[in-house]
Amino acid sequence: MRVTGLKTVLFATAMAAGITAAVLAQGQGQQGQGQGQAQGQAGQPARQGGQGQGGAPAQNLQVLPKDMPRQQLTQLMRSFTGALGVMCDHCHVGTQQERAKDDNPKKAIARKMIQMTAAINNEHMKGVGEPAADGAAKVTCFTCHRGAIKPLTAPAGGGHDR
Repeated sequence: MRVTGLKTVLFATAMAAGITAAVLAQGQGQQGQGQGQAQGQAGQPARQGGQGQGGAPAQNLQVLPKDMPRQQLTQLMRSFTGALGVMCDHCHVGTQQERAKDDNPKKAIARKMIQMTAAINNEHMKGVGEPAADGAAKVTCFTCHRGAIKPLTAPAGGGHDR
């Protein structure tokens, strides 16, 4: 059972890495276009949350791309739950239809953590070690959380005996 759980977490982490890399690449391509841009070509509203992707458009995406396909968004959210060892209600409130609400302060923390991970991968990891595989991120939620809500910290002195 423990091996199955580990496989699930590793799979979710791999999915998150690929999706995060795609999100980061899309975000880099949109720099300079203005954040929160609500208009598409010819004054038409921009597509939101993967319309036509087999689900209602996602709402209230503030950090992730507003046109992220529903399936990709769901996979990313599942990777977060695996990386932190939590369920959806850790960040979300109410029913499936109420997921966009910002009533849980942990959702704001999650958004900051997504931005932090993006900054680490885009800025701080450049030129450090081997480059990440195509479509992957070097640092994901699982890198620190390892399936726990609160990441473990090293003991005083970095865990090394003197």
